[in-house]
Amino acid sequence: MPETRPTAQHIIAAVLDKIGSGFHTLHFRHVDGWRLREGRAELEFIAALGGRAGFGAGQQDALQAVMRLVDEAMATGMGVLTVVSNTLATSEPSVVLYRVHDGRFITDEDYDAERYGDYPEALRAANRERAREEQRARRHYEPRGLRPIAFAALPR
Repeated sequence: MPETRPTAQHIIAAVLDKIGSGFHTLHFRHVDGWRLREGRAELEFIAALGGRAGFGAGQQDALQAVMRLVDEAMATGMGVLTVVSNTLATSEPSVVLYRVHDGRFITDEDYDAERYGDYPEALRAANRERAREEQRARRHYEPRGLRPIAFAALPR
């Protein structure tokens, strides 16, 4: 039986379903050998409308580019998906980090627990580094609250 991996479409839809409605910036860094590629997309996700998303100029194409990078990372290499969100549930932007590693897609927190769980000092250091990365992402990728000009259902 062939191994089935989730596609980027499923991954991004599940992530946004979990976070909920609001403005989101998705940033993906894909490392493949010595090559680093990045992509970024902004969208307004509206869960109440069946998972529809609003896109500003060029952002629908940007989301497709991010999904291509995620799919490539699932097949080879590794990557980090950063999702910065402005939602009604929080007063400031929230940040969630995910890792693509060995063909799996997991939260950064779970990745660190798997990798450093037996080494408490290393795990604490990884948690501090993740907190710094979240602060940096909050500053650099905060959604601007774009005015959508096109709405589309997120591919599932």
